Amino acid sequence: MSNQLVLVDSSAWVSYFTGQRHTESTAIEPLLLAHRVAINEVVRLELLTGARDEAQYAELDDTLQGLHRLAMSGAVWRTAERLRFELRCNGHVVPVPDVLIASSALLSGCELLHADRHFNLIARFTALKLHRATG
Repeated sequence: MSNQLVLVDSSAWVSYFTGQRHTESTAIEPLLLAHRVAINEVVRLELLTGARDEAQYAELDDTLQGLHRLAMSGAVWRTAERLRFELRCNGHVVPVPDVLIASSALLSGCELLHADRHFNLIARFTALKLHRATG
């Protein structure tokens, strides 16, 4: 079994936290048990701003503290800038957060677990490795 970190996008986390049984959400638990889950500031922002109230915010913040943290360095931002430009030149407009998340995974050498079609598109144009959940 691989020890490679997997950056989990908010699209997969939402179904996990709400108890939905999707392929992506069921893949998170084994990754958590193997200490292979990574997060970055963009995913944290997306998740924490979706909290219903202060109690849920605090619980979610506590849960996310124990995950591997990927830095959002200047290199990630520059990669995202170029990637979004190249995608647009090829006729694809991808939301800024998705390009930042993909760039973070690319530069960190992580796989990306997601439930968002934009990442499949990005993977067609880059070396982004998508985590293939089974189940």
